[in-house]
Amino acid sequence: MKILFVDDEPRILEGIERMLFDLSDEWDMSFVESGVAALEILDRNPMDVIVADMRMPGMDGAALLKEVQTRFPAMVRIVLSGHAELEATLRAVPVAHQYLAKPCKPELLRSVVERAISLQAVLHDKTVRRIVGNIETLPSVPRIYSELTKALAKETTDVEDIAKIISKDIAMSAKVLQLVNSAFFNQASTISSTKQAVVRLGLQMVKNLALAIEVFQNSESAKIARGFSIEAAQNHAFQTAALAREIISDKSLSEDVFMAAILHDIGKLVLAKELPEKFEAAQSLAAAEQQPIHIAEKQLIGVTHAEIGGYLLGIWGLPYPIVEAVANHHEPARVPMRTKSGILEAVYVANCLANEAELDEDFLEETGMRDQVESWREKVAGSHQA
Repeated sequence: MKILFVDDEPRILEGIERMLFDLSDEWDMSFVESGVAALEILDRNPMDVIVADMRMPGMDGAALLKEVQTRFPAMVRIVLSGHAELEATLRAVPVAHQYLAKPCKPELLRSVVERAISLQAVLHDKTVRRIVGNIETLPSVPRIYSELTKALAKETTDVEDIAKIISKDIAMSAKVLQLVNSAFFNQASTISSTKQAVVRLGLQMVKNLALAIEVFQNSESAKIARGFSIEAAQNHAFQTAALAREIISDKSLSEDVFMAAILHDIGKLVLAKELPEKFEAAQSLAAAEQQPIHIAEKQLIGVTHAEIGGYLLGIWGLPYPIVEAVANHHEPARVPMRTKSGILEAVYVANCLANEAELDEDFLEETGMRDQVESWREKVAGSHQA
């Protein structure tokens, strides 16, 4: 594993090197004092991860990571910066995968880097890794984007109003959760609900995200695959999320399973935006062969939207049960050591019922869910009639 650390203060670099000395047998680490020097070394010696300070003279961290994204999109990009620099660090939101605060404990830095590298192994196709690494924004529904900007412009808007709007949108939900679960906010537990995220970030921070930095992209200006409806994808996500919340047995996890289901098809947004022609071909093949879209994706692209979505959310640092559910929502039985939350199982069943797809009877038997399927199916039928 090759890692490049960039900071304009030599003593900071020396401190990081001392802090990570025990990992020197496992990690091939390089240390440079400027963005220009970083790009020079990367041209000669490609690496897996870059960890950059935010405030540096000349080329700052945001500019450096943007350049790295363009030239070396498969690299994992991490910001290591002080709490006082959070506002400046928001400039790096579109191009950074993770955000760590100084001072950073070695075990935290190690876990973030190792998790990112292990997720890269999920996608063996380097081309797909580069495509996912190139993502800055994902398309949002124009109506929801407009609703958010109008609400943020009003002084009377409160946190609950904003959270409700953001939770309607797959891309916005993912990006807000990415930031709030970063080390900048040092919460004791991971956050899975948009309301908690907005409360933690604060309205001003959300305004900066949505308006000043323009993290959320209006899909009217985004070229996406023909035949793919973001509106339909959102509707399916909400139907699946509502049902998954009914299915989950541990109601304390209702917000977590709801968010996992909202995000379960986020990989389709990636494919529709980044590989529109291939995704169009996969949609056509699925329709012609009357097979699920993920089977067609595997045939034509070599990877499914589920795996792409799980990889993206994992790189972004979202809670692991959500990543697990998104990555495996078509084939939960392939996960040998599933988390005990039941989130993956609930998202799988809800997605199948919402799509009127065949369920794995052996899996239902194993998980003890078989006897309840008909009652859940009736809920889906009732929602269609309503």
